Amino acid sequence: MPVAPASDGVIGNLETAAPPAIARPDRDQQRMLDARLVHQAHIGVAIDPAAHRGGHAHLIHERRIEPGQPRRDFLGSEQIDDDVDGLDHRVPFSRREWLLGPNHLVHKYEPVIRTCELQIALLWPSDRRRKTRGEAAMMRTIAWRGTVSIAALASCVPALAQETADEPTSGTEIVVTAQRRAESVQDVPISITALTGETLTRAGITDTESLSTLTPGLLVQRSVVGQIRIRGIGNENYTIAGDPGVAVHSDGVYVARAAAGLFDLYDVERVEVLRGPQGTLYGRNATGGVVNVIPNRPGPEFAARMNASYGNYDALRIDGMVNAPLGDAFAVRVAGLRNRRDGFTRNTNAAAQARSFGRLDSKDVWAVRGQIATTGSGPFEARLTAEYNHDDSNLPAYKYLNRPTALPTSDFGGGAAAFTKDNLRVVNQGIELAIPGTNRSVGSNADVFKTFQTGLALHLSYDFGPVTLSSISGYRDTKFNYLDDGDGADIFYVNYLQQDASKQYSQELQLAGGGGRFEWLLGAFYFRETGDSFIALPFPFGANLPFYITIDGSAKTRALAGYGELRFAATDRLKITLGGRYSSERRKARYRYEINFGAPFVANPDLKDTFNAFTPRLVVNYEASDDVNLYASATRGFKSGGFNLLAIQPGFDPEKLWSYEAGIKTTFAGGRGSLNADVFYTDYKDVQVQQIVNLQSVLTNAAAATIKGGEIELAYRPLGGFEVGGSLAYLDATYDNFCTGDPTQPAAPISAGCTAANPIDLAGNRFPRAPKWTLAGNLGYTFELGNAGSLALRADARYQSRTFFTQFNRPLISQKGYTTVNARATWTSDDERFTFGAFVNNLFDKDYFTEVLESGAFNPQLVGQAYVAPPRTYGVTAGVSF
Repeated sequence: MPVAPASDGVIGNLETAAPPAIARPDRDQQRMLDARLVHQAHIGVAIDPAAHRGGHAHLIHERRIEPGQPRRDFLGSEQIDDDVDGLDHRVPFSRREWLLGPNHLVHKYEPVIRTCELQIALLWPSDRRRKTRGEAAMMRTIAWRGTVSIAALASCVPALAQETADEPTSGTEIVVTAQRRAESVQDVPISITALTGETLTRAGITDTESLSTLTPGLLVQRSVVGQIRIRGIGNENYTIAGDPGVAVHSDGVYVARAAAGLFDLYDVERVEVLRGPQGTLYGRNATGGVVNVIPNRPGPEFAARMNASYGNYDALRIDGMVNAPLGDAFAVRVAGLRNRRDGFTRNTNAAAQARSFGRLDSKDVWAVRGQIATTGSGPFEARLTAEYNHDDSNLPAYKYLNRPTALPTSDFGGGAAAFTKDNLRVVNQGIELAIPGTNRSVGSNADVFKTFQTGLALHLSYDFGPVTLSSISGYRDTKFNYLDDGDGADIFYVNYLQQDASKQYSQELQLAGGGGRFEWLLGAFYFRETGDSFIALPFPFGANLPFYITIDGSAKTRALAGYGELRFAATDRLKITLGGRYSSERRKARYRYEINFGAPFVANPDLKDTFNAFTPRLVVNYEASDDVNLYASATRGFKSGGFNLLAIQPGFDPEKLWSYEAGIKTTFAGGRGSLNADVFYTDYKDVQVQQIVNLQSVLTNAAAATIKGGEIELAYRPLGGFEVGGSLAYLDATYDNFCTGDPTQPAAPISAGCTAANPIDLAGNRFPRAPKWTLAGNLGYTFELGNAGSLALRADARYQSRTFFTQFNRPLISQKGYTTVNARATWTSDDERFTFGAFVNNLFDKDYFTEVLESGAFNPQLVGQAYVAPPRTYGVTAGVSF
């Protein structure tokens, strides 16, 4: 291998050598190479971003590197032509260049894999001491400048010739885009959980509903539509006139409707869950946080994969993808999913059985996603995504929880059947509603419970050198149908029908740049949504009468925002970030109440309002050492107001909050482990809450609340095949003052500071769906079987303390603490092409409620409508990749 000697502080003449033949290592050798890369990556080389954009790399070489020497004293530079010629597709580097100094050896790799970009690693084979994250800090700096971290580099070396860089084999660092730039998750001054596709697969996470298993502070529950809450903040309005408090983004596009927030995960690169308000960069209604789902992108090499599972309840899930290049400049990727199973709950209602509703809680989903993207190395990048999700699942089942006093027999023919634990999986749930003289007659599986979603996203970016201009254009069409037996009786009396349709358009532009100690980002956001909603229920009290109430409504939202963020590196270790966003939202709604007597029941004027807010953000980030990152932040959150389409009531005001947070992120064991912790305090004003007013479900505002708590996350992969992880979250979310009325206490005395209309003060009551404690842990071990492959075992457990489901904190409308355990075993072939496994979820068949709603339809006592969690499920899996 021809090399030229170099003296201290000077890079010698560089000669290029053809890469030697590389044999695929076995697993033990691969683990050694991984560890060597992570542990022996010395500091002394950085990449100048401007040169990198021009297709060249600057090697910035410091004088003789001594153990423990800081990475700051860079001297001199030399430009290396980044010219790439032909290669064997199984070796991800077309060319390597070698530089030998008196006490160092530099390897320059030129990867073909686009996600890895250009990287440079320094290996000192003669130095056997264990290195720390500090000696990989340079790679985090590179990631901060827009490439990737040492974690992603681990998948780019010849020993790891793989298609993507989802996660390091021996480390825990993951590259994320939580701040709209690529950087290590350990460098982001935000409470964030990043779950790669590999992590999701190992844990058996197949939908957004299951993300709570691995994410502290996140609670995802399913009833009629999805309930996504972060640190107690979420959604209380499921109509087209309200918005969620946790922003869900799919492939960079905001998903406005709560009905579209829960979906199956397939061919996913990673999921990022950001805790705390994120309004500056993520915009609308991110007061609680953000769930950002990022699919795998098209790559330049052919690849294909298929996974299948089969289990009890005749459950079948199949997903797969095909990735193929289109010449040298483009690639296409197509992924799909089919997921179906029988229902968990038997419905004894004869009329419902005649309409194919003898089993409830079934699943019937299919989805497809197609992408085409540029794959060249030029300054222009483009990617177009089209996706469709068809959810034709059966109705969710629920049980009614009786109060000590019986329901009025004159209204309900004897009242609801008393709840007993032994009949959790058996219900008598009526499902029928016919409205004479209209086409709004439902009662077949084609009409009762459906969610259809169509999405388009276009990502464009151009690197001008000093600045980069990016654009994200999005479109989503969501349709949602739901029929609910909402009377609290196991017979046909009061059924509730809701049919929503909405279309949204969004456009976001970003301009990013920087130089010296500054980095900046400017953005503009436009959002427009139009929606229609039809709601109906029989009137007065019997479904056999030909009378009904209908609520016919429509809503329009237009949102404009401008935002910016400036990051200043005061020193090499101290960074200050200042950002802000100005939002203006204009909302309009129209609705009409009618009884089919022929005349309007209530004529309502058109409603409109405008909500404006400025939401600043300040972050101080200090790298105390190469292994410890400290941060503190103050952030303003805002969620716009809206209107009640379900009741003849006034609209509701926007909610605003200030959130203060401090955290620490640490890495240990040479990057193989991380331990992160944070504490937070939130001052919450005009909290939007759901109430029963005059037997109608409406959204109102509580005066004020305080949320405080903390979270801890651990991830550790020691050598020897072990994997350990866990999290702990403490949440104290209570109302400071909230005067309201309780339909179950019509004669309640008037509390101090309250009025006769709202006599009860709920100060000190806990937020609904905000458990005080959640604890999760996972333990895994991989047995290496030589040429026979490997066998991975894993168990996940999660504990959740008592959860109230209303602001009244009624013991009956709550779920006491419980623990669930999942387990998996997966065999992987030596060439990693084939997998076979087995799984069991809810191993000990724990019974618990995921949601309890208080149904007030014509019932002043309010019946608890409890949704039961899935029972124990088990099955087998298989996968093949090419």
